[in-house]
Amino acid sequence: MKFNFLQKQTSRREMLQDSATLAGSALLAHLFPATLLRASAAGYAQQAPSPADLLASMRAKFNAVPIQTQKLADNVTMLDGPGGAVVVLNGPDGKFVVDTFVAPAWPKLKEALDGLGNAPLKYVIDTHWHFDHTDNNAPLHAAGATVLAHENTKKRMSEPHDLPVLYRGPDGALAGLHFDPSSAEALPQQTFAASYKLQANAETLALQHFAPAHTDSDIYVHFQKANVISMADTFFNACIPTSTQVLAAISTA
Repeated sequence: MKFNFLQKQTSRREMLQDSATLAGSALLAHLFPATLLRASAAGYAQQAPSPADLLASMRAKFNAVPIQTQKLADNVTMLDGPGGAVVVLNGPDGKFVVDTFVAPAWPKLKEALDGLGNAPLKYVIDTHWHFDHTDNNAPLHAAGATVLAHENTKKRMSEPHDLPVLYRGPDGALAGLHFDPSSAEALPQQTFAASYKLQANAETLALQHFAPAHTDSDIYVHFQKANVISMADTFFNACIPTSTQVLAAISTA
């Protein structure tokens, strides 16, 4: 099944805006900031997609966004694209990767990481548990990386999740998403409760857990020497990505 929101390539910001027209669920409340929500479902398929089709469509839409590379410091690079921003610390001690894009993006993520040099993969740091930030944990772990995250990220990824009423068609048909527990290979191998530090490539990576905000598993990663901070979905330019602001918007969908 194909959906209208797969038919053009857009930026991640536009994808988030278009996804909001699927109409209100807990996932949108957790994944997408309030000011990106729009209430209309006009133009979408009359028959509600299955949870598997809907999730596959969302992944495909994210994957349509090309990877753009931006150097943030001498050894810190941002890969912006299919599922947010992946930040990479690269050097003789190896590659330290923050977040992992969606699953279909793995070939081009691998190509981008290989293009940064021959240093081995050492760590993957998940900023929270959502699929667009953790989908490629398993292949990165298989390539040699240790997956590091807050303890709640491992907890949430270990659980099944059913998120209803993600899609409301013009005929009133409803559908949601289902997530099975992640595979053992995808789960973080190393976790922490409050804060954690890594020293590598003449850099200090300071990891800090937020109080429950976008999720209960969010962390930021501060590259202290480079003066770069990766905040993932706890920060969107010009909007607030918390769940409380979306409730009114999704109720009108």
